[in-house]
Amino acid sequence: MKYEKNKQFIGKMFDEISPTYDKLNHLLSGYQDNRWRKSAVKYLQFLQHEYPFILDLASGSGDLGAEFLKLKPQKIFSADLSLEMLKIDRQKLPEDINYPVKAEAEHLPFKTGYFDLCGIGFGVRNFENLDSCIIEICRVLKPGGRFVTIEMFKPAKSGLTNRSFRLYFEKILPKIGNTLSSSNFAYDYLFESVDNFITVQSYENLLQKNGFKILRSKNNFLGIVNTVFAEKM
Repeated sequence: MKYEKNKQFIGKMFDEISPTYDKLNHLLSGYQDNRWRKSAVKYLQFLQHEYPFILDLASGSGDLGAEFLKLKPQKIFSADLSLEMLKIDRQKLPEDINYPVKAEAEHLPFKTGYFDLCGIGFGVRNFENLDSCIIEICRVLKPGGRFVTIEMFKPAKSGLTNRSFRLYFEKILPKIGNTLSSSNFAYDYLFESVDNFITVQSYENLLQKNGFKILRSKNNFLGIVNTVFAEKM
């Protein structure tokens, strides 16, 4: 992997692209990213569970946290490495329930068993030590607490569709993203972070190994964008 997946690099990169982050997310996903978030929250509502305390981990600019408002939480803690992203997050969520905090997923500054729900939207592939992060997420969730992940995973199979998407994702998307964000590398990293990540099946196995059971796994797009719902056992 050309770019190192460490906390300093990730935090600095997201600080750099924060002004254009939302606009490019919507554009480069064909305006589907919001639909994936809305669908995830609808399923959480379907489960008919209460979520008074929510952790929006790797919260970025707060789009997933804003969707979580539909769950009527008492508090949402938005945790991210990028202070610039957290500044945008502050503008999207009500001040009286939103608690932005700069934090590492491997060392969360929260009590054991505090949260009813943890959500990560397009963040787990950036974690330096995924095993340690999953263990820490499990720690801060209550027994029976839910964990939802929306992420771009490495496709399990190669095929014409995935090869075509790879061409777009490796060659075209970085040029558009880097130009519009005025970054020299951020959207090259985006491709590399997916290409070097694990499959959704491997991710589910990792969750099950570290204290979760899988409730549902939904393929949103070509086996690449998936939403995984889990519950702490």
